[in-house]
Amino acid sequence: MNHLAHLLLAGPDPDHRLGALLGDHVKGRESLMELRPRLVRGVRLHRKIDLWSDRHLAVTRLLAQMQPPWRRYGGIILDVLFDHMLDRHWAVFSNQPINEFAAEVDALLARHRFELPTRLARFSIWAARVGLWRRFSERAMLDDIFQRLQTRHGRPSPLAEGTLLLDRFGPEIEQAFLELFPYLDARARLFLESDPQSLAVD
Repeated sequence: MNHLAHLLLAGPDPDHRLGALLGDHVKGRESLMELRPRLVRGVRLHRKIDLWSDRHLAVTRLLAQMQPPWRRYGGIILDVLFDHMLDRHWAVFSNQPINEFAAEVDALLARHRFELPTRLARFSIWAARVGLWRRFSERAMLDDIFQRLQTRHGRPSPLAEGTLLLDRFGPEIEQAFLELFPYLDARARLFLESDPQSLAVD
């Protein structure tokens, strides 16, 4: 799952949402000791969502259909394309209009920018400037995201052409998303209602 999905699955709590984005920037258990408890829960939920998603049959089945070199990078590309599918099916999974949700996220990140890791702070400024959270359904936005992923990756890869997978596997990606996301939503809700003292990762 990518940024939009992690934010929605984190629920309305601001610290859980911040933690959902910090999940890609905070590594290991020791680093969690520096964060307040609700941020830790958001980070831990992020990690669990990634694990649940990677192991889900809908994802592994879809990746198995991809040929090299796409299969190696398929998980990264699918994360972005699942956000595309979430945008398309937003009303199914959220009662809040996406424009309102996007404004809340941008405002939250602006309020806490001083405490974000440098790369995440820069990302939050760019996201607000381009209206990222409202635009995952747009082909041009997806192309921009994939080009940025390729630039950050550095080595030759098909990441910059990630939207070609949408052309090739569009219906299959949509079906995999519709199987996966309700499962993640249910598990995330259970996690957020569970004992906050548990540090186990399943």
